[in-house]
Amino acid sequence: MKKLRILAEKLLGAVVPAIRPSSEGGSVLTRLAVPHSFGPALRFGDALVAVVGTVTRIFGGCILFAVWGGVSVLALSAIGSRFWRAVAVLPLVAVFVAAMATLLLAVSRVERLLLSKR
Repeated sequence: MKKLRILAEKLLGAVVPAIRPSSEGGSVLTRLAVPHSFGPALRFGDALVAVVGTVTRIFGGCILFAVWGGVSVLALSAIGSRFWRAVAVLPLVAVFVAAMATLLLAVSRVERLLLSKR
């Protein structure tokens, strides 16, 4: 039983390392930070821009997906031939992917512009 407990502690220690200050003198917050968007020394305005950008991406993507799906269903139902419906799906999907990429890139660009002014 004791051997099993020691083995479990070793496995747990390998999977979940102990949280302690790093050797470089940083704090626990520095180790837990998500450096690409939310660093430990993030100012309120920068965090606000990041959160608004994330929410804009989520809601913009949802609205684009809903509108594009509805318009695509209407367009596909207007096509009588099954063959031409199947052919029309690929361009509809390709243009949707392009529109989604444009939305995401535009939001990222606006975020960069707002953050560079600070």
